[in-house]
Amino acid sequence: MTLWKQNWLRKEAPKSKAAPDPLRDLKAEVTVIRKQGEPPVKDPRTFSQYGCDLCSTSHPIAGLRQCVLCGRWACESCWKDEFYTCKSCAGLIKIHRLRGRE
Repeated sequence: MTLWKQNWLRKEAPKSKAAPDPLRDLKAEVTVIRKQGEPPVKDPRTFSQYGCDLCSTSHPIAGLRQCVLCGRWACESCWKDEFYTCKSCAGLIKIHRLRGRE
C-alpha cells in the first residue's frame, strides 16, 4: 500500500466519541419561547408597556432584557446577571454545573 493511501485511511478512521458538551446538553433541555430579536408582548392594560414573561408585570421596553437561551423577556427581578439569562434558565445552568461536579 502506498504512503498516501495509508495516510488517507488513518484520517478516515472512525473517531472516538467526543467529550460531552455541556452547552449543547443545556440547549437541548431549554424550550425556546421566542427567537432572538423577537419583541416582547405588549401589556393589554397599557399602551406603552410590555409584560415580563416570567412574573407578568408591566415594564417599559428598556426595563426588560431578552434571555440568550430561551428568548423570554425578563424584568430586573427575574433576571440573573451572573449568566445573562432569565431566572428559569439560570436554574438549569446551576443544575448542569452540579451534575458536572459529580
